[in-house]
Amino acid sequence: MGPSPPPRNESGLVCAARRGDRRGLEELFLANAQWLKALLFSILGNAADAEDALQTVCVLLLDKIHSVKDPESFKPWLATVARNAALTQRQKRFRRPLAADETLERLAGDPAADPTVQADQREQHRRILAALSWLPEKYREVFLLKYAQDLTYAQIGEILNLPTTTVQIRLVRARRMLLNRLTGKPTDKIPRT
Repeated sequence: MGPSPPPRNESGLVCAARRGDRRGLEELFLANAQWLKALLFSILGNAADAEDALQTVCVLLLDKIHSVKDPESFKPWLATVARNAALTQRQKRFRRPLAADETLERLAGDPAADPTVQADQREQHRRILAALSWLPEKYREVFLLKYAQDLTYAQIGEILNLPTTTVQIRLVRARRMLLNRLTGKPTDKIPRT
């Protein structure tokens, strides 16, 4: 068996997938699945719903890859597909509230199963998740992409099709709103950016 071919860049994968290359399509999906999960979770507020929406995005990617006009704009295109899939799913489910305990278990494992995790830590996790669910979607998206996926500002900007400065501003505001919410300080009017 010969050496494996070198990895292809994202634009090359998009072009290959548009030509019907299933392996290229699979590579594209796998390379973007983690930030997609965070984006979907930021919209739906529930890990199980985000997983369901991710499956929908996978099917849509398979069906709609031919509509990507500019391979360099694949990530913003995919983010739009994901947002639309999440919003459709949310409408179907009448937006159920965030189940903090269920979501905490899915994100961090079951804290009750770990005897070293104290009740106050579980309560703190619950409060953070509840505060996250309170954040407006555009701030929650940026926050989760940064802290759940450890993406750079540039990567987040590319995914959300935003300037890096807007990503920075939204992240600062998201942290401030979370801190205010968690400490009980009055929250300012939610900014537009």
